[in-house]
Amino acid sequence: MRKTLALLTLTALFNFSAVAQIDIGTKLGAVTTNVSGNSNFSDKNRLSYQFGLYLNFDALPLFSVQTEIMYNRTRVQNTEVVDGLKTGMKGMGYWSLPVLFQVKALPFLRLGAGPQLNFHTNRYKYRLNGDQEAFKNFMSVVLDAQVKVSSSLRLYLRMNRGIQRFENISDGQHGKINRWEFGIQRSFMKK
Repeated sequence: MRKTLALLTLTALFNFSAVAQIDIGTKLGAVTTNVSGNSNFSDKNRLSYQFGLYLNFDALPLFSVQTEIMYNRTRVQNTEVVDGLKTGMKGMGYWSLPVLFQVKALPFLRLGAGPQLNFHTNRYKYRLNGDQEAFKNFMSVVLDAQVKVSSSLRLYLRMNRGIQRFENISDGQHGKINRWEFGIQRSFMKK
């Protein structure tokens, strides 16, 4: 039994490395952001931008893993003064690190999902009473679709749903950032 399991594992690893392909490229797109779960913030979508790099690893013929480092500009508007945070539009930057597990549903279509960490770049800009940071890092879940336009170009559409609070406000509400992202990704490796 152990020999059979070891042989199957080695065969899978050999086939895995023989089939695997790596793709590296850039991404550029637009982002719409809204806040759910905290009535002190407007729930209207705000348009902004994103850019970054991706690394895609084609692990198996129908399966791939893609990771990225993306800069996302996010805008939210708080409508009430809470804990000393003044009303108005708040522009924030996040470095986002998703890991997407993708299925190649059709030769031109990839569907993916996975976790994403979002690191706030200007979290010291907005302060609450007591000098506490108003906004913080958070985690989200990503659903992604990519359509192949050419060998080096893909269009993407992504839903990004916050699963952790993005704010430190003590009002008992739990605001989460939700984003729709869309744009292009261009490969450095494929012509």
